[in-house]
Amino acid sequence: MIGPRYWATGITVSCDGRDGWGAQVDFYDDGHGDDDPGRGRISTEGTLRTRYFVGGGDQVDSLTLAIDTVKADAEKMGIAWSDAATVYFTGDGGLPDWPAPEGWRELVNNHAVRLGWQPAYRVDPGTVWRSGQLNA
Repeated sequence: MIGPRYWATGITVSCDGRDGWGAQVDFYDDGHGDDDPGRGRISTEGTLRTRYFVGGGDQVDSLTLAIDTVKADAEKMGIAWSDAATVYFTGDGGLPDWPAPEGWRELVNNHAVRLGWQPAYRVDPGTVWRSGQLNA
């Protein structure tokens, strides 16, 4: 590991096309193109994710549980969040193997705001911010 800590830019979520949600954190040390094998200075990175899709009757509750579990475990491991942390959707909603539910941009942005992070996605015209939540 290079540097005193690991850091992450946020949490990436995915949907199984039914009611299940997964979440993951990709984390990095402070090295960036400055490995020095002769001095044993090798940069490392990792991924922490839910093992299975979290299901349930309500997508928002399942998504909340997946996000909050991965976030709490990352913090227990000492992973710090960047100042620009956000919540992402796998493939930005464009991968056929990871179907994005209707309204996914608003849903994912709302979770970023709930965590005190910045939303990542532009939403449709007419969508406005109210009390830290997106409302159509």
